[in-house]
Amino acid sequence: MRVVVVGAGAAGLSAAYALRKRGVDFLVLEAADHPGGRIAVEEVEGCRIDTGAQVFTEGYSAALGLCRELGVPVRACSRRAGIWSHGGFRVVDQRDAWRTVRTVLACKLLPPKALWQFVRFGLRLRRHATALSLADPSRALALDAEASIADWIRTHFGPESLEGLPGTSIRVLTLAEPEAVGVAYGMALLWRFVFEPVEFLTPERGVGQFTQALVDAVDDRIRVSTMVERVVIRNGAVVGVRTGDGFVAADAVVCATTASEARRLLPHLPRDIDRALGLVTYSSTCRVVFGADRPVLPDQCYFAALPRREGSFLVDYSDAAVKSPQVASARPGGVIHAEAAGDRAASLSALSDADIRQRFLAEIRRYSPDMPEPWFARVYRWKEAVCLMPGGSLTAIGRARRGLPKQVRGLALAGDYTHMPSVNGAVASGIAAVEDLLTAKGHATT
Repeated sequence: MRVVVVGAGAAGLSAAYALRKRGVDFLVLEAADHPGGRIAVEEVEGCRIDTGAQVFTEGYSAALGLCRELGVPVRACSRRAGIWSHGGFRVVDQRDAWRTVRTVLACKLLPPKALWQFVRFGLRLRRHATALSLADPSRALALDAEASIADWIRTHFGPESLEGLPGTSIRVLTLAEPEAVGVAYGMALLWRFVFEPVEFLTPERGVGQFTQALVDAVDDRIRVSTMVERVVIRNGAVVGVRTGDGFVAADAVVCATTASEARRLLPHLPRDIDRALGLVTYSSTCRVVFGADRPVLPDQCYFAALPRREGSFLVDYSDAAVKSPQVASARPGGVIHAEAAGDRAASLSALSDADIRQRFLAEIRRYSPDMPEPWFARVYRWKEAVCLMPGGSLTAIGRARRGLPKQVRGLALAGDYTHMPSVNGAVASGIAAVEDLLTAKGHATT
């Protein structure tokens, strides 16, 4: 049996590693000139830059399981954040509940009405806690209403909560406005990242250390700079893929791409599956990473968030050197990641790198005036950054994934959109895709 894996992001690399462990012949085809996708890493001036995903949590069972297998050390990182309010950053720390309460009350981070809404919000999410799993999307299907998390918050709690910490947290976690995020996915994010006291985790040298370990495990079977033009299906079964260099025969294909790319590669999918893929949307982002000679954020905060009422094109900025000092070079200071999102990100991405760097630097200095002149700056543009799972898409994708083996033999879909979107969802999807294929082909999956 030979399997072609299309895409060398988290899902594709995890699928490839699962195939290697099971002794199955495989080939990974990646359109970019490097593997990693949205968990790629770049080394700049001695600093390791995670160009996409930044952290794990304790609930990332699939990703953390691979870290243990691959010998990737993982450490807890700061959960201290600065939230801009009343002309300054107000520091909250999820490891220090009393400090957070004092900050909220003393700095009027939430007005009384919004504070009461926030408490009610947390209690409501706690009632659904078992359903809000980032590891098992099937638990949340009963919450997958045809609505956004913004609609849900406004209806049940009021607009103050939407413009306060819950809405701001959604913007930071998804790089999108809450109106674009599905209610089930939004609830899961808020519970797991805001209300539940879990640790933020990172490989010691950043998420890219995990990426590199996966790449090293399957590197001899990765072919980069190879654009797949189409997955070829004949008589209801996969027979291979067509690339710019010709046809590659295969008994099975794991399509480990975004949902939109899967639709391009598979133009003749059954209508119900194609419709489900069409429901999936993504945020876009423009990110600039600066090397700074000194820390910029207050009080050893890992990140600082800007509520949308500020009107800034920045959603947040963070210091990777606070997350893990080993991502920085021997030169002291910070590694500052700044993010724009949505329509503002799209318009900024059209500018030159030099213009983007200057605009981001000026905007950071509005909130952190002591931001020094950077000693390096890198621009990253992501047209599809974070999967948003709008209302109904979680249910539709789950149904499509279950029906796919009966409709197209030898085809499996992988990617964070096939689970609860996250790095963990992407990793779990790659492993699950391999198990589905091997089961269908009659191979042992243990």
